[in-house]
Amino acid sequence: MIFGNRVDAGRRLANALSSYKGQNVVVFALPRGGVVLGAEIATALDAQLDLIVVRKIGHPYFAEYAIAAIADDGHTVENALEVRTLDKEWFERACEAEQEEARRRRDLYSGGRAPIIRRGKRRDHCR
Repeated sequence: MIFGNRVDAGRRLANALSSYKGQNVVVFALPRGGVVLGAEIATALDAQLDLIVVRKIGHPYFAEYAIAAIADDGHTVENALEVRTLDKEWFERACEAEQEEARRRRDLYSGGRAPIIRRGKRRDHCR
């Protein structure tokens, strides 16, 4: 499917998700490009919009090669095969630094607004 732009994509996706309108849902968007889509979806569904800010942890010798990612809340996804070959202290420092940057960006992008509490919200995932 080809979209005219991110607004068009958000509107089309919102249409596909219309059964969620009026339900207690939160739309989570990844800055920066995902926020445009998320805003369109949240508006169409009368839903709240929040951010998920993540940072890549690059390999110490090949920074563009992602070995993990960390969110502002500390949730981490990693390639265990790669991570276990690295110095644990280096990895912990890299995670701390990138989490701090994710927190800084979340604060900047959200104007200091606290994250939306997910308790009691629908937990469906779109794929």
